[in-house]
Amino acid sequence: MRLGIGIDTGGTFTDSVVIDLDSKTVLSKAKSLTTKHDLRLGIDGSLSGLDAVHFPNVKLVSLSTTLATNSVVEGKGSRVGLIVAVPNPATFKLPSALPAEKTYIVSGSHGKNGEETVSLDVESALNAVRLMKDEVDSFAVSGYFGIYNADHEIRIKKLISAECGHPVVCGHELSGQVGMMERAVTATLNGKLLPVIGELLDAVDSMISAHGINAPLMVVKGDGSLISEKVARARPVETVLSGPAASIVGAGWLTGRKNAVVVDMGGTTTDIGIMENGIVSINAEGAVVGGWRTRVRAVDMWTIGLGGDSKIDAKPGGEITIGPRRAMPICSAAVKFPGLKKTLDELLRLASPESKNLKPGFYTLVKRPSYAMPKYDSALADALDGRALTRLQIEEEVSQFVDIEKLVRRGIIVEISPTPTDMLHATGQMNMWDGEASMLAVQLLMKHAGMTEAGFLKSVHETLIETLKINIVTKSLHEDYSLRQRWSEGDSRLLGYLLGSNENGGVAAKFRLAKPLIAVGAPVKSYFPRVAEELNCHLDVPDHAEIANAVGAVTGCVTAIAQAHIRPDKLDGYVVVAADERRRFETLEEAVEFAEEHVRAVAECEAVKNGGEGIITTVKKEDKTAALASGWGDLVFVEMILTAMAVGTPSMRTMAPVRS
Repeated sequence: MRLGIGIDTGGTFTDSVVIDLDSKTVLSKAKSLTTKHDLRLGIDGSLSGLDAVHFPNVKLVSLSTTLATNSVVEGKGSRVGLIVAVPNPATFKLPSALPAEKTYIVSGSHGKNGEETVSLDVESALNAVRLMKDEVDSFAVSGYFGIYNADHEIRIKKLISAECGHPVVCGHELSGQVGMMERAVTATLNGKLLPVIGELLDAVDSMISAHGINAPLMVVKGDGSLISEKVARARPVETVLSGPAASIVGAGWLTGRKNAVVVDMGGTTTDIGIMENGIVSINAEGAVVGGWRTRVRAVDMWTIGLGGDSKIDAKPGGEITIGPRRAMPICSAAVKFPGLKKTLDELLRLASPESKNLKPGFYTLVKRPSYAMPKYDSALADALDGRALTRLQIEEEVSQFVDIEKLVRRGIIVEISPTPTDMLHATGQMNMWDGEASMLAVQLLMKHAGMTEAGFLKSVHETLIETLKINIVTKSLHEDYSLRQRWSEGDSRLLGYLLGSNENGGVAAKFRLAKPLIAVGAPVKSYFPRVAEELNCHLDVPDHAEIANAVGAVTGCVTAIAQAHIRPDKLDGYVVVAADERRRFETLEEAVEFAEEHVRAVAECEAVKNGGEGIITTVKKEDKTAALASGWGDLVFVEMILTAMAVGTPSMRTMAPVRS
């Protein structure tokens, strides 16, 4: 038997699954809460829930995670020094905000045909390394047109390795797309993520060893394909959007569908992606993460802050909001803090629509930071250690001047508040935790809003359904790139009105989603039958939908892409340009033959490095032509782009873990 284990370390749960890769059946599955203070505990808890009888036959373990994405958003990671090589440092200015701790600009550039236009200032580059090496943990390098000739980036990398031995990555190693600054940001984020993903992989390594599992470990990239543990440690930025990508792969595997709108509703977010002919839609410009435009090849996801753990709030008069802020559900907190339910009961007896401080909101300590905290922050951490307090209790016990929101943003404390998970517990649709505590929270919020219990629960449900509908339709409309470019806030408001309209209004609109809808995630059965009905589309909620990410983690393939450009030479003939190659040919036929062999070999070599075997490679050619400025005559040849994609299956040869 060839068995695989998929693990998904999400923001709320760590899921795991055992799959028979030959018969394509799920043999065992488990969930455990993600333990951010020590990832090993959540991973161990999830693996312990699996049937251990399968472990001796496991040939592959694969991991998907939201850790890289969340770390970038939260600004976590190591200190990075960025060195960029440009034609003229005196006239070049870096953006004011970069994820690098230290930056340095040196002279050096290439042209679009790979020719050196400004020689590299080696002395300045060496000086940059010496100035930064004691103040950073890793380096990133990006050069002008480095994708057409990587010589300057490689030389700077060698200087760094010789001078200090810090980890270093170059822009051309992560992307072949134009955009020096985008490649610089990508390389910088890669450096920041080295210890973050290294710690996660160490945790997974230790736990699979502890459970007697002897199999290679792979990791899901942001485009849904797999890379080896060794590559993931060196290029952790490629795991950005790993979790959402795995959900689409898992949804396709569980349903057998090739064309669908896939919606993954998790604890923190709902992610919406499109699958066309079995291929996940990819963001051609690179993923945007934490406000940074990167050159990471990743799924084109539409993400909203709506999930099982989204905070629900209500204002007097009945206005309901859900998310985007994440909170710990009341029902799960009541299990951890037995006194919380008594406090809720006391608040309920005192509550009235005018009682601003009596809404069901609490706070508790998640983890203490490694740095020394200011006086009031430290006092708050002490007060919330092992306890859950309301804002009013915090003001009475600690101070009115403590900045609670700052500590929530930094992940030091977490808010405990009603969530959709509480609504499902209050209505009996879910019974994982304390449903009585959820009902007390519902009664508090409905009193604050001046609503009946039935009216409040219905309003929350309707708000959630309408939010899902408008975002699913918007994402589907945005597959038309020209429409996406023109989309405005006014368009969103009109769409929201039309989706919510009925025969009682001035306009009654009906929509039909052209593709089937696949919904995965723990709570989807409570919402998506209604969503699909109102969008007039077929709905698939597959068996094992609640662990689709873990399924996708172990059922993906290994891919690699290589690209070369053929352009007219300035004098005569043609030149083949790639990061590692620049060669001139007399005829276009000779140039095409060489370029095709080159990109095929590079892609296949990279796929093997990524952990693939049984590689199949295809090469796509794209001609670019332009009319003469005069408008007369035939189109002229501008360039040909050759793109090779190598696809293989994950290698199941056992290798020793590569610890950082």
